[in-house]
Amino acid sequence: MKLQLLAVAWWSGVVSILVTTQLVNATERVDLKQHQPATSVTEWMAQIEAATVQVTAVKLERSETELDIILETADGKPLKIGAIRSERDRFIAEIPNAALALPEGQSFQAENPTADIASVQVVQDSNQIRVIVTGKNALPQTLVTLKSGQQSYALNEEEEAEEEEVVVTATRTEEGVQNVPRSITVITRDQIQTQSNVNRDLTSILGSLVPGLGASSEGQQSFTQTLRGRSPLVLVDGVPISSNIDNDTSVANLRRIDIASIERVEVVRGPSAIYGDGASGGVINIITRRPDQNGIVSTAELGVRSVGNLRSGSFGNLLQYGFSGQQGIVDFAASITRDSFGTPFDAEGDRPPIFADSEANSASVNLFGKLGVQLDPQQRLQITANYFNDAQSQDGDYDLTVGEIPGNQKARFLDRPVEFIDSSDPFNRGTLFQFDYRHDRVLNSKLQAQAYYRETKTAASLVDERVFDADSPLDLARSVVTSERFGGRLQLETALASNLSLLWGADYSSEDSEGNLDVFDVNEFDNSGGRRARRIGSAIRIAPFTIKNLGLFSQLQWDVSEKLALSGGVRYDNFNVSVVDSWIDGATGFAAQGGDKTLSDVVFNAGIVYKVTPQVSLFTNFAQGFSLPNLSRILQRPAEGFNFAEDVTLSAPQKVDSYEIGIRGQWRNVQASLAGFYSYSSLGTTVEFTDIGEFRIVRSPQRNYGVELAVDWQPSDRWKVGSTLTWTEGEREDSETQEFLAITGSEVSPLKLSAYLENETLPGWNNRLQAVYIGRRNRAFNAGIDPIGIESFLVVDLISSLKLGNGTLSLGVKNLLNNQYLNIGNQLNAGFDDSFGAASRGRAYTLTYRWSW
Repeated sequence: MKLQLLAVAWWSGVVSILVTTQLVNATERVDLKQHQPATSVTEWMAQIEAATVQVTAVKLERSETELDIILETADGKPLKIGAIRSERDRFIAEIPNAALALPEGQSFQAENPTADIASVQVVQDSNQIRVIVTGKNALPQTLVTLKSGQQSYALNEEEEAEEEEVVVTATRTEEGVQNVPRSITVITRDQIQTQSNVNRDLTSILGSLVPGLGASSEGQQSFTQTLRGRSPLVLVDGVPISSNIDNDTSVANLRRIDIASIERVEVVRGPSAIYGDGASGGVINIITRRPDQNGIVSTAELGVRSVGNLRSGSFGNLLQYGFSGQQGIVDFAASITRDSFGTPFDAEGDRPPIFADSEANSASVNLFGKLGVQLDPQQRLQITANYFNDAQSQDGDYDLTVGEIPGNQKARFLDRPVEFIDSSDPFNRGTLFQFDYRHDRVLNSKLQAQAYYRETKTAASLVDERVFDADSPLDLARSVVTSERFGGRLQLETALASNLSLLWGADYSSEDSEGNLDVFDVNEFDNSGGRRARRIGSAIRIAPFTIKNLGLFSQLQWDVSEKLALSGGVRYDNFNVSVVDSWIDGATGFAAQGGDKTLSDVVFNAGIVYKVTPQVSLFTNFAQGFSLPNLSRILQRPAEGFNFAEDVTLSAPQKVDSYEIGIRGQWRNVQASLAGFYSYSSLGTTVEFTDIGEFRIVRSPQRNYGVELAVDWQPSDRWKVGSTLTWTEGEREDSETQEFLAITGSEVSPLKLSAYLENETLPGWNNRLQAVYIGRRNRAFNAGIDPIGIESFLVVDLISSLKLGNGTLSLGVKNLLNNQYLNIGNQLNAGFDDSFGAASRGRAYTLTYRWSW
């Protein structure tokens, strides 16, 4: 606790020094009294207001080809123009450290100033002014110039109108990518739509496009899709979807929202101190669709797919409808999607077992809605709801006789469909309600408040426990995992000076989790040949537990100059863990005791961005992240006499220290980034499998390191080409020899290379060829950690789209070369028993038509 108090005191001192320095600099041109330190909040606010440039008038001057927007300031003070960007049909210019002081009020608006401009708006947005020029159905062709004193800025000249990529996840505020000292990948709406033509599974889409993220396991459960070798925190619009019971639901996190409801995905690679528990590997923030601002727009999509070389039974279909728009101060967006998935076949024409494919023989429904109200220019209220249900038929099992055949074999499908009675087929469900409130003028700060509720439930496939443990009290059962969480976030972004801002706030959440077992009648199951499963009761698999978390954070951003920016922050988290008083474990029959634990920790981050040129920036950062040990693994199959309060040491979360350095380039037709990282945790948490479904938790010092590269090039308007490279390694210290051994391939993926070539072959006809290559990795096998070395494989896809009528007709071919391969997870499973080495899908076809009106 002393260390925490010292850390908080140190950070408070740093903030005080920086704030005092910046206030003096910002007010040095004001009268002499304002050079004196503030002695009250009123004086401090007055000094900040004095450093803000007042805009006293907005005027428009028109000609046939040009529109001048003139901003007049008090005493002729110059305005500093910040970011200028384009979004769909509008130009947006941001003017920091400025305030509107117009006779007519706090906003200016002019309708139809030119033939191709619908409106010009000048509005206050927190401590900045935003100028918005909206065209009529497209970007204006009229030359728009923003003038202040002797300065002028062209909004749509070629060198000025480049759209700046803005992210919110890395800093919890809107920030240009070039200004963030972190490795970030943004998957846009267009990219998601393109990839949906070969796969609508978000785990596969991100695994192909994001450097540092492992390839998809394609299965119902996954320990293999880590970010830089550690688990990421998954958010939807900032709401945590990940839970502490994720050993059963890790894949489900990225499958609880349909991609039709997604606007973009932001991935922050590496630990994050600003989000708290679970972000030791990074953050994946799924940002939902925005309402369309051009009236009411409807979209629809129809599709059909075959996931097995057009074989009978491999066909599925897609139906999607959505609408969005704006009416006065109200905006809205909604969609409904039904996606059915057929029976997959591998490249040799054989069916893999159902457990090996998270989408096989499934039908999912997703309902999404968003409603926003612009209460006034400074206030907005928004409500978001999402419901997802993915039901899967268990129409077969693994053929366990395969493991008895000499030589290397692949898993074989056992045709034995199961009818569930007094229960349901396997499913994955998620419900989310979210309320957001924003006020841009609260004590010179931008306030954001959020309250949320989310509930997830996953029911796995039926398992005959007698196959794995003849002495188990359970004969026939399946896991049902539930997690319920509610919480809130409150943050304020305060402008301390023209180039200094402070983000500060608090997060709170309370999560209840439990894992039960549905128990089935073994006699009826055996008498029906394994085809009828009647639920007769339940048992505890993971004892119910509650985690309550309060986090306090602050983040300082200092733009020292146009080229140099510094940032740093601190976060304090307090956790209360409560496990049910007593329970009987269903798998062992042992009685166990629960109890309460309280733990806390402080993490820091600091970063530097230096812009060598306007297009090239260097960045480096130190970041800490932490996560609680996975309680579901601790509470699963407890030893006889287990007592959580006495036997489990939870003194502090697993903390990760990460160091990163990189370079980023953003030119008109080339974008590139290169980063290297090293992370270390003195008490790492590594999962090592000893058999199928059996594992042990290893707590020891752990280090991860690697290199990530991404390059995109548009040599002409008709050609695009790009590639990514990910090389990651991980090691843990052996407790006996003190040597570092390679971490299992289930957590550290082999070399990953991706590449694409895209061409507009004819006007309106686009073709894209893309490939992902996963290399070999034998380090963990040679160290006696993995049961087998991981072999390389290559997957090539083709996507072709044609503008047709009011929409687009698209054909996607997954695994174009029809390669026979096993993904990483199934290769490791085969190392224990060939019966579980399931091959991945062969060539798959998807045909869709998407249109809007």
